[in-house]
Amino acid sequence: MTDQNGPDDDKVTRFPDAREREALEKAHIVHHTPAREPFLNLPPVVQILCLLNIAVFLCGKFFPQLLTDDLLYALAFVPARYFGADPIGGAAIFSPVTYMFIHGGWMHLSLNVAMLMAFGAGLEKFMGGRRLLLLYFATGLCGAMAQLLVYPHTDSPMIGASGGISGLFGGVMIMMYSSGMLGQGYRKLLPVIFIWIGISVFFGFFGMPGVDSPIAWTAHVGGFIGGLLLYGPISRLKIQH
Repeated sequence: MTDQNGPDDDKVTRFPDAREREALEKAHIVHHTPAREPFLNLPPVVQILCLLNIAVFLCGKFFPQLLTDDLLYALAFVPARYFGADPIGGAAIFSPVTYMFIHGGWMHLSLNVAMLMAFGAGLEKFMGGRRLLLLYFATGLCGAMAQLLVYPHTDSPMIGASGGISGLFGGVMIMMYSSGMLGQGYRKLLPVIFIWIGISVFFGFFGMPGVDSPIAWTAHVGGFIGGLLLYGPISRLKIQH
């Protein structure tokens, strides 16, 4: 009688034993288990920035004893701090960065988070998370400096991530131009630049539907120009990942 599962007969199908079937089932499960998708398919640094903005806003809404009005004012950017009789304190030093994480309402927060996702995701994938973070904060500082130059003595607080987000949009424009997506010649960029600046100034003077507080057009314009100028140098920095 011939052994049907013998090693010498390669034409006869050999069925796996119980141990082999268990190993195959485990391999099948591991191979076909889909990878968990990240939050909204966003790269990590953009995720963190979005979550920080949302967390600070929710903390102010649900735990007002932690983020009091006085603390929020200290975190906001106020140009008059730099020209008063009092010496420059901690608020003047840190507020050019902290103002970017304070928002005045749900509409303000939602618009900024949506634009941060839209502009930041592609940039981070292209230039890396650390370079994106550097561009974001650098252009946010540009937005604060523009407000300081145009309204040096105002004591009205400026809040919101619009300066850094506008800077990311400026970076996106240069990235697209450098990749040939906007054609050749800087003239292709000029209409987009003028339209963005025009819209920012318009909303600054006439307001935006759904937003009660004035729009800091200076931060939009300053951050955007900063993004146009700083994207190239920052994208070429040799930063270890």
